[in-house]
Amino acid sequence: MNVTNNNTDLLPIVIEGKIFKPNEAGMWSLNAIHQTLALDPAKIASKWNNEIRTALDQRRNFVIERGGANPGTWATEAGTIAYAMWVSPDFYLMVVCAFIAMRNSAVRELRHKDALLDANMPKASTLDMKARGAGLTWTESCRVAGIQQPRLALEFLAKGPMFFHVCDDFGGRTGQIQPKQQGFTSGAFVKVSSNFGNREGWRVKPRGLDWLRAQTEIINVGVAEAKAVQVKAKKAAQASRVDRWGRVAKAVTQ
Repeated sequence: MNVTNNNTDLLPIVIEGKIFKPNEAGMWSLNAIHQTLALDPAKIASKWNNEIRTALDQRRNFVIERGGANPGTWATEAGTIAYAMWVSPDFYLMVVCAFIAMRNSAVRELRHKDALLDANMPKASTLDMKARGAGLTWTESCRVAGIQQPRLALEFLAKGPMFFHVCDDFGGRTGQIQPKQQGFTSGAFVKVSSNFGNREGWRVKPRGLDWLRAQTEIINVGVAEAKAVQVKAKKAAQASRVDRWGRVAKAVTQ
């Protein structure tokens, strides 16, 4: 695939809780987006045919690969947003918000890492020794890895394959989240007493810290997307309590 918009440093985007990564040419698979999100079959990317699509073709913002290592329909950020607009106005807004969240996350991460570098250089050797010894707490590990919101990050990871919500004997969540057993077996994490400031009941070892650093971009984007969904839901709930005169309706108590 030979495109002029080569960018290997792009972050993934998150749409409806699903993560989509760009390829080495900085393009997203429209087939993967369409299939993963179960979009309208009539809106598959290969059926998109209008003036905008033609202009994108000419500028290599939209590419159809019929063979090779990466077959399918691929688009740059501009092409992906234009495709989303063709699918529907609602989906267009979702995709635009996903790219905005990606961009904001990249800026915040850069600023955060710069601030951490300035503030934590004297502490680097101490943290390294601590990780190799008793291990780092989750908050310390997030600080080192550049993850801005440790608690929300843990909630995001609990939706994936490496962490889970701890449940009681009746299947109810206890509020704790911890790595799955393979994380402890591999030496990425270590179990500790939940006393003396170790409220999670586990700590992060150097191998776990390396894994966390590799996931920083995905975690920060996922957390930003989750927060955006929460804000949207809160606004919708507030709007539902406003009558046609703009007055907030009081909740009815039983």
